[in-house]
Amino acid sequence: MTEPRAERPQRDPSAKIAVIIVNWNAAEDTLDVLSQLDGVAGPELKYVVVDNSSTDDSVARMRAARSDIELIESGGNPGFAGGTVAGVRHAVRNLDVGFVLFLNNDIRIDPGFLPPLLNACLDARVAAAGPKIFYAEPADRIWAAGGTLRVRETVTRELGRGRRDGPPFDRAADVTYLTTCCILIPVDVFERVGLLDPVYFICVEDADWCRRATEAGYRLRYVPESSIWHRVAVSTGGGYTPLRTFHTARSNALFVRRHHGLPGLVGYLLANAVALPVAFLRELPKGNVRAVFAKARGMWRGLFDPLSDPPRL
Repeated sequence: MTEPRAERPQRDPSAKIAVIIVNWNAAEDTLDVLSQLDGVAGPELKYVVVDNSSTDDSVARMRAARSDIELIESGGNPGFAGGTVAGVRHAVRNLDVGFVLFLNNDIRIDPGFLPPLLNACLDARVAAAGPKIFYAEPADRIWAAGGTLRVRETVTRELGRGRRDGPPFDRAADVTYLTTCCILIPVDVFERVGLLDPVYFICVEDADWCRRATEAGYRLRYVPESSIWHRVAVSTGGGYTPLRTFHTARSNALFVRRHHGLPGLVGYLLANAVALPVAFLRELPKGNVRAVFAKARGMWRGLFDPLSDPPRL
C-alpha cells in the first residue's frame, strides 16, 4: 500500500523520477539504456528494472553490472503491463518520487529528452507527456508524433508514421494516445486513473490507460522538443509474426469490449471481416499465413476472455 496522496510531493520539478524498464531476455539492451540515462539532463533518476522471468542470464548480468538499480523479479511473465504494475508499486514507496517514466529497452535517447517532458507534466491538467519518436533506421523517419484512438481493425494510430520529420511535427499538441515506449506520468495521476492493466499482456495496454486518463478529464501532451529513436517491436520479433498478431488482435478486442460496447464491437468485427482475408492473400505468397490464423485466434480470445477492473496503486 502506498502513502496517502497528501503526503507525496505533487508536480514538484525537483522530485525524483522513477524509470521503469521491463526486461525479458534482453540484459544487453537494458544495460545500454541505463548507460544512456546516466548522461541525461534533469532531476535525479531512480532506476527500477522488472525482470519478467528471463530464461537467460539477464538477472545475473544486470546485478553484476549495475549495483545502483532496484531489480525486481516478477516471479513469472505477467507481460509488459504486469511488469510495470510491480515496478510502479515498488517505486512509489519512496515519497520523493513524483514522476514515473516508462521506457522501452530498445531505444536510443537524446540527452535532453527529459526536461521538456517534465515541463509539460507540471501542468496539473496533464496526465502524461510523450516525445517525438523516430525509427532507429532510417533515423529521420517518424514512428510516432503522438497518436489517436479509433475503432477499426486496430484501435491506435501513430501520427506521422513513416514520414520525414518536418514543421508539421514540431508543434506541441494534445493527443488522445501516447505509447508506453516512452511516457512520463506524474504519480498523482496513477492515484486517480489506476495502473496499466495486465489483462492486455502486451499491446494496447497504453491505449487503455490513455483512454481512462482522458475519461478522467486529463490531457495527454505530445512534446516535440523531446526525441528518442525506437527499434520497433523487438520483444515480439518485429513485423507481422504469429506472436505479435495474436496479442495485438486479442488486446484490440478487449479494448473495444471495455470502452465501446456493442456498437463499437460490431464495427470492429466488420473491419476485421475485411482485413483478415486481405491479410491472408497478402501473406500467402510469403509463407506467413500462420500469422493471419494467429490473429484470428487472438481476436476470438479477446472477445471472450474475462475483463475486470484495472489495478490500482
